[in-house]
Amino acid sequence: MTLSIESPLAFRRVDGLLEITLNRSDKANALTAGMMEDIGRAVAEARADEIVLLSSASPSLFCAGADIREFVGGSLPQQEHALLGMIKAMACSRAPIVVVARGRASGAGALLICLADVVVAADDLQVTCPEFVFGMYPIIVEAVLQSRLSPALAAQMCLGASVLAAAHARDAGLVTEVLPEAGFADSARARVAHYLERCPGLAAMRRSRTIGHATRVLCEHLDAVAPLMMENFHAPGVQERITRYLIGLRRR
Repeated sequence: MTLSIESPLAFRRVDGLLEITLNRSDKANALTAGMMEDIGRAVAEARADEIVLLSSASPSLFCAGADIREFVGGSLPQQEHALLGMIKAMACSRAPIVVVARGRASGAGALLICLADVVVAADDLQVTCPEFVFGMYPIIVEAVLQSRLSPALAAQMCLGASVLAAAHARDAGLVTEVLPEAGFADSARARVAHYLERCPGLAAMRRSRTIGHATRVLCEHLDAVAPLMMENFHAPGVQERITRYLIGLRRR
């Protein structure tokens, strides 16, 4: 596939896997609009007889969410468009999606986990939605979370009142299995091999989800609520809070 210029993603096809690796560790794998577009395009082009494997090159984190500096710099419309495209590509994928994650998975990073068919997590995984600290309610994130979690738990997360640790995320149905942090890379690789050997079963699971009522409802829900994100961003005080947060990061 053709990547956006300087896209901090790695793509590889090998042994029935389409591997997509987040490789922007210096920025906590924060997703730019270009990265979202590339992930969405890759997933949409994946074959039905392979597994999409999404992981991080970092040994300590998965994804901190959307790139804040990019959207506060005037690119929120582009990010919103790219985010919606990535979500819909993953929700409607022909290929099963497996995520391997450890460390922090926030905002849009939580969505990647939520949209997977199988999530293999380390026991240090923390799934969070921190946007409310800026006065922004993560409307699109909540829509996706509600497709997998109870509305009450999704709301608690989006209000910053609940963080899902690995075991809690597994019990809530967001994570498939939790492995020890020690030796996670090797044990996760073995679990991916386990699922790869059973790809036809995962493919059937994926087809069922794609044609199911829940996928249609999710896509319709996203289209309905998406305009509220831009409205929230332009509410009094929101952009000022984000700017102060970014200044604080530069001073660290």
